[in-house]
Amino acid sequence: MSDTKVLAQLQDAVLLHQAGRLDEAEKLYTKVLKADPRNANALNLLGTIATARGHNAEAKRYFERALQCAPRMADASFNLGVVLTAMGDNPGAIAAYEHAIELNPRHADAYLNLGVLRQQDGALAAALAAFQNRNALMPGDAKGRQNLIVAHAALAEHYTSEPAKLAAAISHTRAALALETTPERLSNLGELLRRAKALDEALAVHEQALAAQPDDPGFLYNYGSALYDARRLDQAQSTFEAATRADPAFAKGYEGLAKIFEHREQFAAAVELREKAFRLDPRADKIIYSYFAAGDFVAGWRSYERRFAGDSYQKRRPVPPPYWRGEDLAGKTILIWTEQGIGDQILYSSMIPDIVAQAGRCIIECQDRLAPIFARAFPGATVTPYRNEAEAATSPEGVDFQSPVASLGEFLRPALARFPERARYLKADAARTKTLRQRYEQIAPGNLIVGLSWRSTNAEIGEIKTTDLMLWRDVLVTPGVTFVSLQYGDCTQDLRAAKATLGVTVVQDREIDPLLDMDGFFAQVAAMDLVISTSNTTVHVAGSLGIPTWLLLLGSPADLWYWFRQRTDSPWYASLRIVRKVSGHDESAPQTVWRDGLARIARDLRKLTIPIGGRPSVMASLKWE
Repeated sequence: MSDTKVLAQLQDAVLLHQAGRLDEAEKLYTKVLKADPRNANALNLLGTIATARGHNAEAKRYFERALQCAPRMADASFNLGVVLTAMGDNPGAIAAYEHAIELNPRHADAYLNLGVLRQQDGALAAALAAFQNRNALMPGDAKGRQNLIVAHAALAEHYTSEPAKLAAAISHTRAALALETTPERLSNLGELLRRAKALDEALAVHEQALAAQPDDPGFLYNYGSALYDARRLDQAQSTFEAATRADPAFAKGYEGLAKIFEHREQFAAAVELREKAFRLDPRADKIIYSYFAAGDFVAGWRSYERRFAGDSYQKRRPVPPPYWRGEDLAGKTILIWTEQGIGDQILYSSMIPDIVAQAGRCIIECQDRLAPIFARAFPGATVTPYRNEAEAATSPEGVDFQSPVASLGEFLRPALARFPERARYLKADAARTKTLRQRYEQIAPGNLIVGLSWRSTNAEIGEIKTTDLMLWRDVLVTPGVTFVSLQYGDCTQDLRAAKATLGVTVVQDREIDPLLDMDGFFAQVAAMDLVISTSNTTVHVAGSLGIPTWLLLLGSPADLWYWFRQRTDSPWYASLRIVRKVSGHDESAPQTVWRDGLARIARDLRKLTIPIGGRPSVMASLKWE
C-alpha cells in the first residue's frame, strides 16, 4: 500500500473516531498498521480507543509501542500518563506527563494532570508550578484556574502548621483571593494575619468577611480572636457572644469567652465556659488550667488527665501494669515514666522523691538526655531511658503499678499545702560544674556570675515567653557581673547585637549545647550565682538545682498555670523569685511590659549583697533585698 493510501486511510479513521464510530475507526487503524507496523499515529489512536473502552493494559501497550516508534511524540506520552493514572500507577503517570512536557513545553493538559497528581502526592509546590504553567497557557480556562486556586489554598493550609512559614501561608492565601474572593478565604487570611501580629489588617479583612456573612460563627470567632489580641476586650466579648448566639452549639465561641474571663482573672466563669465547650466538642481544649488558677487543684488535675483523650498527641501506655490511683505503695514496685517537654519533665519530677520514699521499688523511665541526671538524683530508684514515651522499656512482670509523671499530681499535690519545701531535688555533675565555674571566674575574677535566657521556642505560647535581648540593656550594663548565655538554640545574632550596640559581652560557652547535652547544661546552670530568665526550660533546670533564679513573667495564670496567681515565689522551686507584669499595663504592647520587669530586675541586681568568704558561700547565700 502506498504512503498516500496509508495517509488517506488514517485520515478517514480519524474522522470516524471523532464521530464516535469507534469500531469502524479501529478497523481502519488496524489496516494502517498492517501496511505500516511502525505508524505511531495509528498506535497512539488505537490506544485512545482502548482507553475509552476501559482496556487499560491494552492501551498501555499501544502507547508504549507508539513511543518506541516515535520517541518524541508528546501526545503518546501524555496518553500513557492518562492510562497509568487509571491503573493506579501514579509515579509512572507523573514520569509520563513530565516527559510529555519535556517534548512539548506548551502541553497544557499535561501540566493540569501533572499538577493533580503532584497535589495528591503532597508535592504542593510542584503542583502549584504545574497549575501556574497551565494557567499561563490557557488563562481563560475555568478548570485550570480552579486548580490553581486549590493549589494556593492547599499550600496556605500546609504552611499554616509551620510557624516559620506563616508569611508563605499568607502569600498563598492572598494569591488564591486574587483569583477568587470568598468570605471563607477572607476569614482565613484574617486569621493568618492575626497570627502574624498584623492586627490592623487582620481586623479589616475579618470585617470584609463578616460583611458578606455576618452570622457565620466561625467568622465571628476569628474576628473576636483578633480583637482579643488587640486587647479590645469588650468588643471581643461581644463578638464571641454573637458567635454563640449564631450557633449555641459552637464550642469555640465559649472558648473565646473563657479567654476574656481568664484575662480578667474571673476564673470560676472561665472554668464553666471551658467545660461547656468541652461537652459540646471533645476537640475543644481538654485541660482547663483555670481550675488551678482558681485554686481548685483536685478538679485541675482531673482535667489534666484529659491530655490523653481522643486524638491528643499524648499517648497513654497500655496495661498491665495498672495505673496508680493513690494506693499504698509499701512493698510495691511502681514504674514512673516522664512525658511532654523537657521543662515539664523536670517540673513534675519534683514529685518523684515522694514516690521513692513510699514505694518498695521505683523504676523511672525518661528521655536519654535526662537519664544521668535522674540516676544521680534518685540513687534509690532504677533509671532507664526510653525511645518513645508511649512504649515501655521495662517488662511489666513484677511491676505493680505505673504512672505518667504528671499524673502523680492528683494524689501528691491536691492543694498548695501539699507542696513540700525542698531546696533542690536534682543534682548536676560536681566535677563538670567545678570546671565550668573556674572557667567563668577566670574571665573577670571577683565578678558575680549570672546566667541569662530570654526566649522560648514553644509553638503555642512562645510569644509571651520571649523577649528581645536588646531590651536587657539596663541589666547587661550592671558593673561587677559576668553574664553567661544559658539560651538554647542559635543565639549568635542576639549576642553579636548586644556586643555591637551595648558594648557588652555575654559569654557563649560553645562546649555546652543544651539541646544535645542536658547533663552538661545542668552543670553549667549549677555554676551560676544567679539565673535570670523568661519562662522556659532554663528556669526549670535552675529551680530544680536550687540555684537562685529570677523569672521574668508576662503570661497569665491560665497560660502558665504552674506559676499560679499573683505569687512572687513558687511552690515548685524554693529558689525562684517571680517578677510579674505591673497590673494595668497594656499587653498589646508586650515590649513595654518587658521593659518594666527588666527595669526592676536591673535595680535589684545592683542591690545584691554578696557575703564574704569565697564563691561556695556566695552560691549558697545569694539573696535579694
